[in-house]
Formats: sequence, structure tokens, C-alpha cells
Amino acid sequence: MVLADLAARAAIPGVQLPIGVMTGILGAPYLLWRLSREMERGEL
Repeated sequence: MVLADLAARAAIPGVQLPIGVMTGILGAPYLLWRLSREMERGEL
């Protein structure tokens, strides 16, 4: 959350994005990667 907050503050100078937007941008690729790995292993 701290990294997402720092990224949200630094993404566009002068504009603070909501933390949820940055969390989604940073977390979505990780979630999709994890889901694909679980499906390959047959654990999902």
C-alpha cells in the first residue's frame, strides 16, 4: 500500500490519484499471473 501511495503521488505531478486506482494498476498483473499459474498446475 505504501508503494502504491507513493506511485499515486508521483505518477502525474500536481495530481494525486486515488490509492485504489494505483493499487489496481499495480496489483492486476500480479493477480492475473497468479491465476494463470494456478490454472497451469491444476490447483484452481
